[in-house]
Amino acid sequence: MNKKRAQVNIRLTSEELQKVQQSAAACNLSVGKYAKQVLLKSKLIQPKFSPETQQKLVRQLSGIANNLNQLTRLANSQTDYFPAHNTSDLQQLTQEVTQLWQQLVK
Repeated sequence: MNKKRAQVNIRLTSEELQKVQQSAAACNLSVGKYAKQVLLKSKLIQPKFSPETQQKLVRQLSGIANNLNQLTRLANSQTDYFPAHNTSDLQQLTQEVTQLWQQLVK
């Protein structure tokens, strides 16, 4: 049986091509065989959220972060209204929001 072969063309910068060539050489493969192996055996990571859901989460998280920043500024400027333990709670919440933000944008 005669197998038809399809050709795939990609454009790379000279730096990208050099990196692919080095990786192929390290695996003792031609660039074509290396690219074929990488393309067929790699697994893409599916997004955790749809673009619409991600946009909503970003908007909500931005609002929460903004509110936390305002409360933290107020707590730092008016210590008689905010005991020290409340300030540390706000800082902890700010760190948690930052961690959530980093997970969302990955």
